[in-house]
Amino acid sequence: MDEIDSAILRELARDGRISMAELGKILDVAPSTVFKRIEKLKRSNVIEGFTIAINPDYFAESLISFLTITVAPHDKERVAAFLANHDCVLEVYETLEPSDFIAKVVVPSITDMKNDVLVPLSSFEGVKEIKPFITVKRIKEQNGSVRLYD
Repeated sequence: MDEIDSAILRELARDGRISMAELGKILDVAPSTVFKRIEKLKRSNVIEGFTIAINPDYFAESLISFLTITVAPHDKERVAAFLANHDCVLEVYETLEPSDFIAKVVVPSITDMKNDVLVPLSSFEGVKEIKPFITVKRIKEQNGSVRLYD
């Protein structure tokens, strides 16, 4: 990766819908060069994909919560697979102490979180503790750090 690749990542992190022509103007390179660089970044898995950001405030019944989950070592893989394959779980990270995982969950209601996530998770023998942190207001959400690519 060089300076142009870093600049492409930085601009795409700011606005993933920016056109090749506009990106070329910003970077002072041809749009074809931008296209080739993006394709190279995709092939090398630096860019994993493109997506949209949905405003959860638009949906009146969306509850965003974070779960910290403590699991016995013998059940970590099964719990990780459950979380990774559950549609309402947006993100999962393995963590160090005091818990083993943190998961970002979006559901319509607390009842849905209980029935769809908490009860099934509790059924795993190795799950020792689940602590839900229910959010009340989104202050900032960003996919990727723009500064990371500088």
